[in-house]
Amino acid sequence: MMLNCVNPDDLEPRAVLRSKTFADITGFKHEFIRDLHQGQSGHEVNLLCWLVGRTRDHGTMLFLPVGDSSGTIQVVVDKAKVPSWAELKTLKTESSLKVSGTLSLSRGKAEILLEKASIISKATKLLHPEIRKLDKDILANANTDKVLANRHLYLRNPLILALNAYRSHFFTAIHEWFKDHQFVDISAPLITPSILYEPNSAIHLTNLKTNKTLFLSQCAGFYLEAAAHAHERVYNLGPSFRNESRTNRHLMEYWHIKAEICSGKMDDIMDLVEIFLRDISETLLPFTDKLTAMMETKRPRIQIPFPRISYIDAVALLNEKGFPLSFGQNISKQAENILSEHFGGPLWISHKPRDLEPFPYCISPEDERLSMTADLISSGGFGEICGVAEKSYTREELETRMKEKGKMEQMDIYSWVLESRDFGMVPHTAFGMGFERVLRWFCGIPHVKDAIPFPRIFGREPIP
Repeated sequence: MMLNCVNPDDLEPRAVLRSKTFADITGFKHEFIRDLHQGQSGHEVNLLCWLVGRTRDHGTMLFLPVGDSSGTIQVVVDKAKVPSWAELKTLKTESSLKVSGTLSLSRGKAEILLEKASIISKATKLLHPEIRKLDKDILANANTDKVLANRHLYLRNPLILALNAYRSHFFTAIHEWFKDHQFVDISAPLITPSILYEPNSAIHLTNLKTNKTLFLSQCAGFYLEAAAHAHERVYNLGPSFRNESRTNRHLMEYWHIKAEICSGKMDDIMDLVEIFLRDISETLLPFTDKLTAMMETKRPRIQIPFPRISYIDAVALLNEKGFPLSFGQNISKQAENILSEHFGGPLWISHKPRDLEPFPYCISPEDERLSMTADLISSGGFGEICGVAEKSYTREELETRMKEKGKMEQMDIYSWVLESRDFGMVPHTAFGMGFERVLRWFCGIPHVKDAIPFPRIFGREPIP
């Protein structure tokens, strides 16, 4: 039996198969207004959009201001060519539609010459302040109740939209920085029995099966500490929850930038935070400048290293300046501002009293009244944004600190934290930074509530 051999050269070439990409999915929107502003006259437009302002009737022509997530553009309606113009004229702001036509560029201005419009959904209500009005007063105290109660709608406001887009860029920059420096992203639990601060500052939950008290996480530190002894450099960018006072820099639910390293001293982790802030601010610079121009604010000048002063010296300096403060008292917002103005920018306050700090942090070997911790005070009156610490790694020191804080009676929830010290724990350092606080500082935002899409504020029902 003979086998017929086929010469590969005689075969017809097969079509090269290309994997499908997101851009190939025709059901999704792929053209945005920002693209049209950089397009060419005569380009055929099919745009999903919303009416973002009042229509203007100029006799034979009708003008529709429309927008999407990327910007706004004017649609020109020739009444003689578009039979639906009468219905278009009656649309309220926020009505959604799909417009088809031709792009026109005249004297550097882009417009859509309408050929056909399909009304997707008509808006039936109006809000004041106007949802789409670009005005920094949308963030003013006078508008707070209205804007928060209707946050699901005011997300479309150009300024709030820009703030949330900036937040997204910020997240990306943080993750990239940590990845570039060989940190591993650790997903820490949000429901925990083990909290860093006192229960009266925590949000309580109840396990309905066991009736035991649980908490929403105040800090991922215990879990990052454990993970650091596996990966050596770890971080977490996730939500934390605290039941604290109602001020322009506090939220019940906020996002925390946390990192832990199995090595280093307090000065080292302070250096790392400075480098982190400098690098992130430089990465975000084009976005920051655009946003601060919209808000008519100024970004801070970040020049490292920042000045460093001990808590004891800070107390002495404040007393010299006529601000009475005694050892063991917290440094207030007013005192922070005095120190920031004195140093002309951000500063570190180090070696805070051990009684003011949580139990996992080391005691100063030079003065047992003090802890190996430091707080970073930002400039411009934006207050404390970051804390760093050397963390206790021996069972003896941690037990001492737990006794001081009354935690030894709660070994059912802290035993695993103590047990970690029995398995070769090493000296390690950590920092915790309030994400919204840093964003607020970078952009000069009056209130931290405007640095998060759906703020949770003390004393206010979480709606929406």
